[in-house]
Amino acid sequence: MVSKPEEKEWVARARSGDEEAFRAIVRRYQGEVYNLAGRILRNREDAEDAAQDVFVRIYGALHQYDPRYPFRNWVLRITHNLCIDCLRRKRVPTVSMDEPIRQKDGEMGWELPDPDAPDPLEQVMRTEESRWIEEAIGSLGPTLRTAITLRHFHGLRYEEIAEILEVPLGTVKVRIFRARAALAKILARRMGEET
Repeated sequence: MVSKPEEKEWVARARSGDEEAFRAIVRRYQGEVYNLAGRILRNREDAEDAAQDVFVRIYGALHQYDPRYPFRNWVLRITHNLCIDCLRRKRVPTVSMDEPIRQKDGEMGWELPDPDAPDPLEQVMRTEESRWIEEAIGSLGPTLRTAITLRHFHGLRYEEIAEILEVPLGTVKVRIFRARAALAKILARRMGEET
């Protein structure tokens, strides 16, 4: 997979100082960058700060980007590396599945919206299941959480994930396998508690 033609044009123009071209890059990737940062860091303010830092890094490193490779992967690799550095600096503790994530302005939940729910009861059940899944993913360590997020929320292939994380393909497969196994155990335990 290679970069889209308009991305190559944006990068070339941004390298020569075209601010509008760089704004186009930011508009195109800000959602994905924020989403990945939020899933890794598990804190809205940290994710916002990280997303801004990612684009500052991208701007400063545009001359290092190799257009033979997908630009999206390069952006997500920078995002991943910056977030992991942030976690290392903060030594963020893992979050318990049994306790909500608390912030200064209240509790934070990562719910996946479901606008097509046929009835309110089903919507409540889906919301609860989504919360369980988000909490379960949040309880994984950063390496497993990142791998499963890139695979299932960003839809990347194993090869792309290996490129972004700069690890061998086999390592990606093992991380995703372990993440799925851990999630299955966590969710099975949770389902047992609810019945």
